[in-house]
Amino acid sequence: MVVGSMMMPKYPDPKIIYTPKGIQTGMLSEHGVNLTYMQAWRAKEKALEFLRGHPDDSYSRLSSYLYILEKTYPGLVVKLQKTEDNYFLYAFVALSTSIKGWEHCRPVVLVDGTFLKSAYRRIMLIASTMDATGSILPLTYTIVDSENDAS
Repeated sequence: MVVGSMMMPKYPDPKIIYTPKGIQTGMLSEHGVNLTYMQAWRAKEKALEFLRGHPDDSYSRLSSYLYILEKTYPGLVVKLQKTEDNYFLYAFVALSTSIKGWEHCRPVVLVDGTFLKSAYRRIMLIASTMDATGSILPLTYTIVDSENDAS
């Protein structure tokens, strides 16, 4: 779309979530191309992979990221567990400020978890407590395959 001599961006609002159905409609109205739902879904997945990278690449860089984190924050506790085939299994991180802050907290620890929705289906667990002022202090976080004693 051209306004005066300036080009208007095609997708000006970064908050818009493009669904495969919306991609189908847009391609048909703007280009006269009729896509199946699956073609639109695959195109969206390819575009997201192009923008964000492949999740395998992120996991392969995880040990480097944790190493830099350890060097940047002295006193940080980090544990990365991989399988024999060098695949990601668990990651544990406790920030040194949280470890020091624990001395001034109530002796109650709450653990909460959330599912990480991706091809790898992991769970993120966060342990936190309350400090003397009643504020929540995150103590540690970990990414595990499931909530069990081993992890």
